[in-house]
Amino acid sequence: MITNDAGSILEEVTEAYKLQINEYFEKNRDNMTARNVLAQRKVGANVEIDVVMKYDRRGPGAQIVAKGGSPDKTGVTGTPTYFPLYQIAAGFSVNAKDMKIDGKIKNRNLEVAMGDIKRAEDNLAINGNSTYNITGIVGAARANTNGKIAASGGTYNNAGAWSGETGTDIYSVIKLAIDLMDDRYEPAFILGNKITTGKLDRMSSERIPYYMEIASLFGKSNPKDKSFIWTSAYVPTGYAYVVAKDMEAGEWVVSENPRVVPYAVAPGENYPFEILSWATPEIHCNEAFVEIAIT
Repeated sequence: MITNDAGSILEEVTEAYKLQINEYFEKNRDNMTARNVLAQRKVGANVEIDVVMKYDRRGPGAQIVAKGGSPDKTGVTGTPTYFPLYQIAAGFSVNAKDMKIDGKIKNRNLEVAMGDIKRAEDNLAINGNSTYNITGIVGAARANTNGKIAASGGTYNNAGAWSGETGTDIYSVIKLAIDLMDDRYEPAFILGNKITTGKLDRMSSERIPYYMEIASLFGKSNPKDKSFIWTSAYVPTGYAYVVAKDMEAGEWVVSENPRVVPYAVAPGENYPFEILSWATPEIHCNEAFVEIAIT
């Protein structure tokens, strides 16, 4: 039971918040876009800048050499890329009276803060952040040197708006998008907002749902398996993205998962709390992501 002592109140509520954060993760783990669509990697809590080495082979490789001859040498060169880890934070205050008598208010404050952090992570993974020069999935796809699928007038064009009937050929469009991926990667997800992914439930001219027609393109043996479709409100309207899930393509790198930081009582007997995490998206190959204009 919580006592009237300020130190006991703060300690007990902080411990309860720690448990609730763990429960939130267990409950929502499978719905976290940043932590599912991108490969996830954990680094140490003391890491502020993640250094990723990119190795390029040099030399001719294996050769046919006459007896007694010596092949030309082959080796690798390494180039470091630096990715700062960023703090993602949300804060709230709880009045001492509520901390003593109303568990629902305490719990709801934490749920809202954790939801805010989840949404911030998802938005960052998808759209990046221009202020901090962070590239997300959308930026990578738009920088793909192999190209993208335009609505019209591009090098590669959509076969028809996904909302229409005439000319619509979602299978061919997605197959073309996959062809624009780097050969090292396999497509894992088709990513879009609710309106976009909802169009995959529509029927083709053969009266087969589009998602069943394209499931095999994402390695699904069961055409009813929709696990390759990922929906997020942060995907730009009018676009879908073919995404590879591979550590060499892009990662969601975590230094610290969300944790609670309590502060001493403030005027008005309000206790401030912050929920902090340290993470960042790291895009290693733009060609692992392809944009499709669906209009």
